[in-house]
Amino acid sequence: AEYRKESFVDDRDPRLDGTIQFTYRDGTTFPYVSDVLNSSPTADNRGSRNVTSLFTEFAIPLFENLDIQLAARYENFSDVGSTVVPKVAFGWTPTEWFMLRGSWSEAFRAPNLITVNESLVVRANTRDDWLCQYVQDNSDTPEAADLDCSYNMQRRARGSKDLDPEKSTNTSIGVVLTPVPQLTMTIDFWQIEKKDTIGLFGEENHLLYDLLFYLDDSGACSTMGNPAVGRIDPTDEEVIAFESVGLCPVGRADFVEDVYTNLDTRQIQGFDFGVYYDLETGIGDFGFSWQGSVYTKYEQKPGNAAALLLEAQDAGLIPLNYPVTGFDDLLRRDGNQERKMNARLNWRKDDWGAALAWFY
Repeated sequence: AEYRKESFVDDRDPRLDGTIQFTYRDGTTFPYVSDVLNSSPTADNRGSRNVTSLFTEFAIPLFENLDIQLAARYENFSDVGSTVVPKVAFGWTPTEWFMLRGSWSEAFRAPNLITVNESLVVRANTRDDWLCQYVQDNSDTPEAADLDCSYNMQRRARGSKDLDPEKSTNTSIGVVLTPVPQLTMTIDFWQIEKKDTIGLFGEENHLLYDLLFYLDDSGACSTMGNPAVGRIDPTDEEVIAFESVGLCPVGRADFVEDVYTNLDTRQIQGFDFGVYYDLETGIGDFGFSWQGSVYTKYEQKPGNAAALLLEAQDAGLIPLNYPVTGFDDLLRRDGNQERKMNARLNWRKDDWGAALAWFY
């Protein structure tokens, strides 16, 4: 049993956190601009939680060559609720040189304190306005041709106290081979399915979702659009361009509200391997290891708003070259590597030693 308190404090510079404020000529001030040129404002931030944790584990020698592990963990968070996860594992050794092992478990990851407590944080980014792009692609007016559809806008992100912990189901099966006492080889195949992945929907996804609202055009122009996207009033040229394709005229996107939320289901598969060899000689003892992980699948299934966007693309409503980001196959994208490995050679004799390491 364990009780713990977690807390953090993020204290920013007075010219960034609003203590010393700058006011723009149109009246805009903190938290939308800071007192430092070309630096985005960032408010001070703090948060804490209390956690009660219970864990129990049974190691059961069912037979001489079969071991079973049963475990369960309960955690109660003062800010995001409680969860219980189990685990079952086994190791079967029919011979001295062969072992079959496997496991099934559930796991969770509580949202960190920043994603729960973060106050408004704005950043200026250049993004593609897909509503503007759609007008430009489908209108033959000179006003549409002159539109600039990639421009600077604010992303306004904030934390959420409505977040749930991420939950995953993990399975693995593998073998351990020891053909000679000095050599051990392992390989384990595994699969992870994680639900309620925490993250931001993304500015460009929100802007694409905004386009879907306008293409639907089932309501009044004054209430149309993605509520997360704030736009300014249209210019006369924008009015002409939008009306030429039958859409309610709007101006540029001023900001995109992006709140941390529980998104969709992520599936990851792969295998881990290891080779370990020890050798004693007259010139010293040598040890070699080579181990790594290979990812064969890294996908995020779209859900909620992302699923609606993809359905609209399949129906031909939204052009296929307007990207729905952060979903589908994520392997070798956004830093998700396909392989990672390392090898190490050690030598030791009396008081002397050396090592050679390789990382991929």
